[in-house]
Amino acid sequence: MAKDTKVSACIIAKNEEHNLPRLLESIKGKFDEIVLVDTGSTDKTVDIAKQYGAKVYHREWQGFADARQYAVDMATGDWIWFFDADCELEEEEYQKFKRILLTVNDNPTIEGIGVVYKNLGPNGQVKALSSTVHIHRKHPDLVWEGKIHERVVNKKTDTINIPPYKVSVLHYGYADFQTQMCKAKRNLKLIFEELRNMKNKDYYYYVYVFYIVQSYNALSLSDKKYLKKSLRYISSFLNYADNIPNTSTFKKHFYVYAGRIFAQLEKYDEAVEILEKALNIDQFYPDYNYLLFEIYKNKKDLEKAIEYGINYLVSLDKNTNTYGLISDSLVYKNKVIEELYQKIISSENKEKFEEEIKTLWKTYKGENIGRLLFRILENKNPKESEKIIKKLAILYNSDDAYADLGEYFYKNEKTEEALKNLLKAIEVNSSNPKANMYLSRIYESLGDYEKAFFFGMKYISLSGDVSFLTQLENIVEHLNDNNLKEKFFHIKEKIKV
Repeated sequence: MAKDTKVSACIIAKNEEHNLPRLLESIKGKFDEIVLVDTGSTDKTVDIAKQYGAKVYHREWQGFADARQYAVDMATGDWIWFFDADCELEEEEYQKFKRILLTVNDNPTIEGIGVVYKNLGPNGQVKALSSTVHIHRKHPDLVWEGKIHERVVNKKTDTINIPPYKVSVLHYGYADFQTQMCKAKRNLKLIFEELRNMKNKDYYYYVYVFYIVQSYNALSLSDKKYLKKSLRYISSFLNYADNIPNTSTFKKHFYVYAGRIFAQLEKYDEAVEILEKALNIDQFYPDYNYLLFEIYKNKKDLEKAIEYGINYLVSLDKNTNTYGLISDSLVYKNKVIEELYQKIISSENKEKFEEEIKTLWKTYKGENIGRLLFRILENKNPKESEKIIKKLAILYNSDDAYADLGEYFYKNEKTEEALKNLLKAIEVNSSNPKANMYLSRIYESLGDYEKAFFFGMKYISLSGDVSFLTQLENIVEHLNDNNLKEKFFHIKEKIKV
C-alpha cells in the first residue's frame, strides 16, 4: 500500500454463507481491516466473517446506498474498497491496485478508482464485463446515493473524479440462471420505487430507465413478455438520448440492450437503425458489431454478416485494455472466428475478404484478426499460418492462440509439439475449453488415462459438450480408480445420456 495509507475492505451482506469464504480467503491479509455490515442474515454469514477477523456491524435494511454509507462510517481507512460477497480478488489485481494507489494517493483531485467486474458464466469463463466505482477515498464530501444501482459521488459536484486505470475482480453472481432472475426482479422493484421520486427530465431518471431495460432483457430469458414491456422504456430513453453525453457508459451500453431486444422480437430494421446510430458514437464498440453480425446472419445477408463479423474482431483488437471495456460479447469471439472462416470460404467474394483480413493483419497485428487469418491460411499456406499463430501466442501470451497451435500440431500428428503448446494454454488459462479437450485426447493416446479423464471432465464442464462423454467412456474403461469411475457414471446418469 501507499506509505502510511490505510485501506479498508468493506462488505455488505445478507445470508452469504456460500459465497463469503471464497471472498474472505482472497482478501485476507491484504487490507488494514475488513468491515462487514450485515443486513439481517439468518445463516452463518456473521460467524464466517468473524472467523476471518472482520469487524461486523448490523444495520436494518434501508437500501444499498444506506448500507454502504454505514460501512464507510464504520471504517477507519483512508481509502475504501467495496467487495460484493460473491466476488473474488486475484493476487495480480491486488498488486495492480497497490501500484495505482501509489500513483494517485497524493493527488487530492482523484477521488476514486474504477473496478471492472469480470462476470463469470456457469462454466467459469468470463461471460461479460461491467464497471463501477467501488474504490474511493473516505471523505465527508463523498457519499453513497440510491436504493438500487447505487453510486458514490461528491455531494458538491454530483460526480466523482477517477483516473483511467482500473482493477478487476471475479464476479460469480450471474453464474447461476435462477440467481440472475431473482436479482432482476428485486432490482426492478427497487428501481420503480426510486423513479417515483424523480422527474423525467433528470439525468439519473434515465440512468434508472437504462436499468429497467437491462432488467427486462435479463428476465426475457425466462419469459418473452418482458421484451415487449421494455419497448416503452426504450422509446423514452431514445427521446432523451441527445441530452446524455456520448461518453456515458449508460448511453453506450443502452444501445446494446435496445438492439438486442428488437432483434429478439425480429424487428431487424429497427435493431439495425439503433445499432448504426450507436456506431456513430463508437465504431469500435464490440457489442454493436457483434449484434449486427448476428442480425445480418438472420437476414441471410452473407456479405453484411461477414463485414460486421470482421469489424467485431477488429473492435476487440482495438480495445487492447479489455478490462477497461464494458461488454457482453467477449465470450463469442471463438465462435465468430469459426463462423467467419466458414462464411468467407463459401463466399463468392472470398478473395476480397481474404485480402482485407491480410491487410488488417499487416497493419496492426491484432490477436483476433490474426487468429482468423491463421484459420483461413491453415490449409492453403500451412507454413505462413503456423508462423502467424506462433507470433500471436508469444506476442499476446494468448491461451487461445496456444490452443490453436496445439490443435494445429495435433492434426498434423506432432504430438510432442501439440502437448507443449496445449499445456502452455492451460498455464495461461486453465479454463480454455479447446486446450482441455485436446489434452484429454492426447493423454488417452499416451495411455495416461487419469490425466485424460481429468482434462476430459474439465472440458465437458466448460463447454457443456455432453457428446464428449462417449470419448470419456472409452477412457473410464482403462481407469483403476473406482472413485473416478463412480464419479463418471454419476454424472452420466445425471445428464441422462
